[in-house]
Amino acid sequence: MDLFLSFSSLPPIFALSIFLFALVWILKTSLKSITQKREAPEAGNSWPVIGHLHLLRGPKPPHIILSDMAEKCGPIFTIKMGVHRALIVSDHKTAKECLTINDKAFASRPSTLAMEYLSYNHAMFGFAPYGNHWRQLRKLATLELLSTHRLEQLRHVRESEIKTSLKELYQFWEEKKDGSDTVLVEMKKLLRKRR
Repeated sequence: MDLFLSFSSLPPIFALSIFLFALVWILKTSLKSITQKREAPEAGNSWPVIGHLHLLRGPKPPHIILSDMAEKCGPIFTIKMGVHRALIVSDHKTAKECLTINDKAFASRPSTLAMEYLSYNHAMFGFAPYGNHWRQLRKLATLELLSTHRLEQLRHVRESEIKTSLKELYQFWEEKKDGSDTVLVEMKKLLRKRR
């Protein structure tokens, strides 16, 4: 008899649990739609591992390809570059807003473990994320390394390097000319020597 009573109370408990599950699901989806961040649409034809990198390779330059994608997807869209997502902004007004009004949000670089190790915990200027440390490094670089006085002090070094490079180029021309005034020069070899 007790077994019969326990089975007879099962349908109301089952109905109540379905009702509670449906209520929780409705509340969760409505709150998710309210608090959900708006994201830019993603361009199509993404491959699982490489993302959209295969689209950027081709006979056209990447900026033309991205312009064509902007005509299809709109002025703001995202592409996957490997596992990372990149925001593409092709509208003048939106780009100005990103670079002037919201510049601090877009100023930082992605922090990766490799860059943390290679740059000694982001101590290098080019790899440091935006913040107090980066501002101090930039201030130091502009006031001490790239100031007019410092550039004038090191002018003789740049001039001597240019003179040496031109002398080597002229000597190479003297050796290789065969009656004509033009000589084919591969600059990679000359630039590799200078390092």
